[in-house]
Amino acid sequence: MEITEQMIMKNKNIFLGFFLIVLLAGIVGCKKGNNYYENFELRYTEYDGTSLEFLESQGTTYDSLLLVLERVPAIRAKLKDTDAKLTFFAMTNSSFTNALDAMNGVRKAGNRLPLYLEDIPQLILDSLTYHYAFEGIYDTPYLRNFVEGKVIKSVDDYDMSLKYKVTSASGIIGGGQQQIILSDMNRSIFQRYWQESATSVVNIRTRNGMLHVLAPSHNFGFSKLAKLLNK
Repeated sequence: MEITEQMIMKNKNIFLGFFLIVLLAGIVGCKKGNNYYENFELRYTEYDGTSLEFLESQGTTYDSLLLVLERVPAIRAKLKDTDAKLTFFAMTNSSFTNALDAMNGVRKAGNRLPLYLEDIPQLILDSLTYHYAFEGIYDTPYLRNFVEGKVIKSVDDYDMSLKYKVTSASGIIGGGQQQIILSDMNRSIFQRYWQESATSVVNIRTRNGMLHVLAPSHNFGFSKLAKLLNK
């Protein structure tokens, strides 16, 4: 009987010890996970070159953007200038494909010939491209201080909204990917009139500025090409 009681007590102690180990591991894991996500916004991709050199070094990813920048020399010059400090929201080829497909879909319905990037009137191309460029450095650590977002003027003095956001992941609210929501305010203070797009990559720090990359679903010009070139 005495041996049986000792065995029972020993088993209880083993179970209790195992339970405490699992509990502590869970607590440490949560803390580690939370710290990872809390510090996520402090991480940067460092590129030892100008913003323009970064775009040019990424294979064919930014071919359409580079074509546009050839036609918008003011922005291209700022991305190349080693003394500049420019925040720029870059777009991959798909963003331009989205815009051209939408525009030409409307044109086709109206029996009009399709247009391409080289056909866009200069004033329209300049204006739309300027809205992605901002003098100064705007990264996620700066923007996270503005809960409702921050209205910042683009290089052509046009109001755009930049808002910091962290998605949810693994059951942790605000524990996922960090993003910047870039919104074309359409000269209105009412958000129902705004057009917004999220980034897929943030905080690419170059020698002369900061790059963020908009998601592939973004439509260059915030869907304005289809309206401006189908009047």
